[in-house]
This record gives sequence, C-alpha cells and structure tokens, in this order.
Amino acid sequence: MKFLLSLIYNCALFVLMLVFFPRLLWQRVVHGKYRKSFLSRIQGKGPRPESKGPVIWLHAVSVGEVKALSTLTSHIRKASPDAFILVSTVTETGQSEAKRLIKEANAFCYLPLDFPWIVRRFVQRLQPDLLVLIEGDFWLNLLKEVKKSEGSVVLVNGKISERSLKRYLFMKSFGQELFQRIDAFCVQSEEYLKRFLKLGIAPEKLTVIGNLKYDIPAPEPTDAEIAKWKEKLGVQPSDLVLTVGSTHEREEELLLRALKPLWNKYENLKLLLVPRHPERFRKVEKMIEDEGAQFTCYSNLAERKGDEKIILIDEMGVLPKCYRISDLSIVGGSFVEGIGGHDIFEPAKMGIPVLFGPHMHKQVELTQNLTQSGVGKQIPIDELADVLEKYLSNPPSMKEDGEKGKRFAQKVMGCAFRTWKEIERYATSS
Repeated sequence: MKFLLSLIYNCALFVLMLVFFPRLLWQRVVHGKYRKSFLSRIQGKGPRPESKGPVIWLHAVSVGEVKALSTLTSHIRKASPDAFILVSTVTETGQSEAKRLIKEANAFCYLPLDFPWIVRRFVQRLQPDLLVLIEGDFWLNLLKEVKKSEGSVVLVNGKISERSLKRYLFMKSFGQELFQRIDAFCVQSEEYLKRFLKLGIAPEKLTVIGNLKYDIPAPEPTDAEIAKWKEKLGVQPSDLVLTVGSTHEREEELLLRALKPLWNKYENLKLLLVPRHPERFRKVEKMIEDEGAQFTCYSNLAERKGDEKIILIDEMGVLPKCYRISDLSIVGGSFVEGIGGHDIFEPAKMGIPVLFGPHMHKQVELTQNLTQSGVGKQIPIDELADVLEKYLSNPPSMKEDGEKGKRFAQKVMGCAFRTWKEIERYATSS
C-alpha cells in the first residue's frame, strides 16, 4: 500500500511538472519570476555542513513564515552554539527576507523539488538531525528521506485550514502516510489541534503553544530616525499617513477606487502603497498612472514635486518602516479571493489600527484574536471608505485602538521560547 501511494504521488508530481513547466518558464523569461530559485530547486544541491554539531534544517515557504521562523533562531543558537543551521525557502522574496533577518544561519537555499532522486541527494549530503517545518508545506518524499537518514521532523507554528483538512480526509491513506513521519506538532490554537486530531494524529504528538508571529519584534527607531524617514518621503507634520501593505493583483485598483471619496475631503492624506511581490512594481506603477493619481515611486523620490498623494514603495524590506510612521494601516491579500490574508499583527503591535478584508482563511487565529480584542477591523471593500473616515475624523479613536494593539502584543508574547523548549530534545546529533 505504501509503495502504491508513493508511486501515485510521484506520478502526480511529474504530471504537474509537465503541465506547469511552460508557465514557469514563461514567467521566468517574461516577468523575471523564479530567476534565482528555478534551477536551484531542480538541481537540489544542498550544502555540506561545516560544523561537528547538530545539523538543524529550518524550512519556511515565504516572507510571513520566515518572519515567524526568525523568532526561533536566537534560542536555537544560544542552546546549541556549534549547530549548523540551514534555512530553506520556496520563494525568492522569502529567501531575501531570510538573509536579512536570520543572522544565526550558516547557510541558505531553496527547497528542492519533491522528486525522490532530487530530495534524496539533497538530504544525503546534508544529513539533518532535525527538520523544522514552519506552519505547513508538507512533502512526502522530503519527510521520507529525512526519516531514512534518522533525522527528526517537527512542525512549529502549525496550522491547517478547513479546506486542507477536507482534502486530507478525502485522501485519508495519503494523509496518514504523510503525517505519521512528523514527530511533534506545535500548533497555534485549540481549533488547529482539533483539526489535526481528525487526521488521526496521536494526541501526545500535539501541543498548543501559540503563534510565533506574536514574538516578531517591532522596529524601534529613534525620534531622529523617524524624522529623517518622514523627510525622505515628504511627509509633513500635518499629514495623515495610511499604509496599504502586501497587496496583490487587482487589490491596488480596488483599494484606490475605494479611497477616492477621501482624497478631496482630506487633502493631507498620504498613501504609502506596498505591493507584496517585486515583479509587480512596474505593473502597479502603470495602473496608478492610468488612474490619473498624483504619485511618485520610492525609487524616484529625488524627482518628487511635493504634492503627491501616493508613494509607491517599489523596494523590499521597507514595509515595517512605513507602518511605523502611519496613522492607519490596511493589509492586503484579503480583499480578493485565493490569497488568504497576511500578517495583520505587524502594524497592530506598533500601535497602528489595522483594517483588512473578508478573505482571511489563512490567518484565522490572528483574525479572531485581533477583531475580538478590538485591535483590528475586518470589513468588505464597499465599507472601507466609511470606516476610514470615522477614524480620520476622530483622531482620539485611532490612538485608542492603537493602544489596544500594544497591550495585546505584550499579553501574547513568549511563544518562541515555549516552542523551542518543546522541540529542543529533537535537536541533537545522531
């Protein structure tokens, strides 16, 4: 039965590769996507550990998971100074963020494609003592090869959507074959624990610990640094700053049109628009230009005239600084279907009221906690302007909701240390 499942799985992977390869090639050539990661994932050339300590492999899909992962690495390095720490990602934006945030890592790479001959070569070269998966991204051959090499596998910040649960229940034998190879599950909430239990995972493997994203530190710039940043962007003391972060295809257009009624009423309203993916920067620039809005790009601030309503942030890693000088925030990936939302806690913990759309199925726990505590507001696009106007016309309400975010952040911190204590016993050399 196990052989048959593996055969079906690998055949399905091969078919998917054949189907999507032309599209991947097109996106690489035309849009510049996957330029760095594509060949690396096919070749599967893993690093060879340089130390004699335990080999700890940390895997995060993209930017959000990398940020969560970054809260763990200082605990790992402190407990195991001689460990060889490898960080892998799927996306190129995630890789860039990992290199920026995770100074404790010895090496970085892209996750090899889950064909057995690729993963086997990678794992045999690396010989990991521990593979740590962040939130999810389960691959059968990856888990099989790590276990064959006598490594342990743990899931941290674990979650599983209702949609994924239904898929695994439909393919019950495959789900059992997959999840039995994971030694421990550190999950975000009781709701996720119940979903994993439905998959037949032994209760003793499951622990509710909380969300690692609560421990991501907020930047703490000095007053002089904030003043310099505002000056660079042309933000005046009288300006009201709204940051719209992590937007996706079609969202920028929807949000800009929703905000139009506010431009004339609040002439001092300045919008910092931060698309999620760098390959879309030029496309978003063209869209803003077609809308006829006054704008400039972060990459071209030297030529700004001073009356721009919108600044398109066309550089990675700038979003936290934008939140820091904002009065209000909107987090994208939530106003169109298929994305599932992004990190709404990031602006909230800085004391910035946060608004987001109805499509947050990948951030269920964050959504519930922030809305129930009054820190965030989940609203449809057609009500966005009204909610923003209530805030803009009542500055004390902005400050009050912002303070709620700071208090909430203080209450929920500490998950990273608890997670490490739970998995530390697996991080030993074989």
